[in-house]
Amino acid sequence: MTDESIPSADMAQQVLAATDQLTRRVRQAQRGTWFPLALLGLVVVAAAPFYRLGRHTVTCDPVLGARGGVEIIDRGACIQVVGWPSGVYWILALVLAYAAIAAFYVSRARSRGVGSRVLPYVGSGIAAGLVFGVASAWTPQLKLGGLSPAGPVAIGLIPLVAISLALFVLARVERSWAVLAFAVGYLAVALLAYGIRTGPAWGLPVTWGFLPSLLFAGGVLLLGGAGFGLAERRRA
Repeated sequence: MTDESIPSADMAQQVLAATDQLTRRVRQAQRGTWFPLALLGLVVVAAAPFYRLGRHTVTCDPVLGARGGVEIIDRGACIQVVGWPSGVYWILALVLAYAAIAAFYVSRARSRGVGSRVLPYVGSGIAAGLVFGVASAWTPQLKLGGLSPAGPVAIGLIPLVAISLALFVLARVERSWAVLAFAVGYLAVALLAYGIRTGPAWGLPVTWGFLPSLLFAGGVLLLGGAGFGLAERRRA
């Protein structure tokens, strides 16, 4: 009688296997990585007019070169870069984007009956966006020039690093190795974007020299969103 009341080892293994399978299904139902990636990709691409708004061709002495990190010389032309238009854009756009991401996950949780703790991702994204957005726009005024990468393009693209750092939190929230791998890759993309410069082959005016970097960084996010979306659809 005592032996019948004790579950066998096989039954225990079946229970554990069923629990693991249920856990995986719940985690898959909680994930919605495609939405933040696609939305943030659009945010990055939409920043282009604000970068252009802050760039003006000015008269200067090419011999003296760039001064104070606010002027660059490209093919004999000098451009004065004002960071506040793009800085204001990043601050507002990232706050609104992460609010939309939070609303997306809440709506998804209500429709599927399982939710995820997305607030750490949303909070870290907004915090990083505010800090890096202010730092990128007002670096000279805050005397942070020595702490940031050289060059106005590099300073202007620092918000991309903020986006990539928040993706590490998303990988933790969704407990996804795939998201973690994407976060590592996108951090590399954000850093590589600093090195992209407009060459003669691009045929762009010097005031649009930032565009290849921006399209590259935004395009990777959009492609990542499409990839995660297709993977999620196959699992459904």
